[in-house]
Amino acid sequence: MSAVLPSIFFTESRLDRATHLRECPEQLKRLAQKKKTHYLPVYTGRHLYTRPGQQLWVMDEPVPGSVPCFLGILDDELWFACPLDSDQAKALEAQTGSRFTSLRRSALRLDSQQAHIAMYSRGLDLWQRNRRYCSRCGTPNRVHSAGHRLLCQQGHEQFPHIEPAIIVLISKGDRCLLSRKANWPPNVYSTLAGFVEPGETIEEAVKREMLEEANIQVTDIQYQGSQPWPFPASLMLAFTATAINEDIRLDDELEDVQWFSRSDLKNAIERGLVSIPPRFTVAHSLIDAFLRRA
Repeated sequence: MSAVLPSIFFTESRLDRATHLRECPEQLKRLAQKKKTHYLPVYTGRHLYTRPGQQLWVMDEPVPGSVPCFLGILDDELWFACPLDSDQAKALEAQTGSRFTSLRRSALRLDSQQAHIAMYSRGLDLWQRNRRYCSRCGTPNRVHSAGHRLLCQQGHEQFPHIEPAIIVLISKGDRCLLSRKANWPPNVYSTLAGFVEPGETIEEAVKREMLEEANIQVTDIQYQGSQPWPFPASLMLAFTATAINEDIRLDDELEDVQWFSRSDLKNAIERGLVSIPPRFTVAHSLIDAFLRRA
């Protein structure tokens, strides 16, 4: 499937993941000695950033005591993530005079290549941290395959876990349906979303979630693109859909769901009465595409 949305943040990348090198540690070591290599410190999914410019802060050598994880090759340069423990992170913060911060705060300042690498390294780091022990036997896991495989003392393997989620812009005529949760900042509205359940197609998930969350039946489900979203481990699958009915009924997850005409939504955003998610989210891309349609 090809994406319909013209641009989705975090998806434009020239990075070659070179997966064949993950099982070749000696070859990776030789390449790292020959080519320019970047080591990116990561702590609980967070990074250090340079000032000014807010680019990712990287090192020419791995952080002592860390286990570098191979990310890939970009413009003939190697990239590794260096997951840190709390002591290593504190030492590096003291050394650099900066703090590990969330990608959400710096996403729009990064170029597309660094943004993709930041998302990739975040997802890999959080997966490793959340899988310290084997889910089958409880023995400690150790990192293998340059960071992309975990192996416990009993030989049980684990690979990075991704949770598929659907996110949907529902429309009917010149109106779209937006919602908000009670714990969001004031006046923020977004598209409806939910997780795909076992044994369910993504189209079935779209229909079920829209009905559960807002009592809206949908048809004409159209795929619009996808976005990696490791907060902590999702893959957002974006869709548009057409509403069959208009009567809304809230579930317990949402504080409000409203129909907005295209002109009313534009006006509310301009006047600051409604805010939509930031530009790096696929929800923003869906809403922006709706507003741009004649």
